[in-house]
Amino acid sequence: MSGTATQSVNFSNISATTAGFQIYGGKYGLTVSATFGGGNVQLQTLSLDGSTWINVGSSVTAAGQSTVDIPPGQYRLSVTTATAVFAALTRVPI
Repeated sequence: MSGTATQSVNFSNISATTAGFQIYGGKYGLTVSATFGGGNVQLQTLSLDGSTWINVGSSVTAAGQSTVDIPPGQYRLSVTTATAVFAALTRVPI
C-alpha cells in the first residue's frame, strides 16, 4: 500500500459494537458524535490470540476528533451505552 493511500471506515446511527474491519495502518483520524448518556465509544484491536479485543487509546465520551497511529490489523468500535453513534476512522495521507 502506498503511503498516500486513503481508507475510511464509516458508521451511521449505530448503538452496538461493530464487526471487525481491516485497517492498513498509519495515522488515522477518529471522529465520533453520539448521544453518549454516560456511555462511550472505544477503538479496539484484535490480539494475536484471535479472540481478545484490546483497547487502543482512550475511550470517547464526548463528540470530537482525535488522531491515532496504528499498525495494520483487525479493529472494531466497541459501543457501551451510547446511541445514535456516527463515527469515521479515516487514514491521514502523508
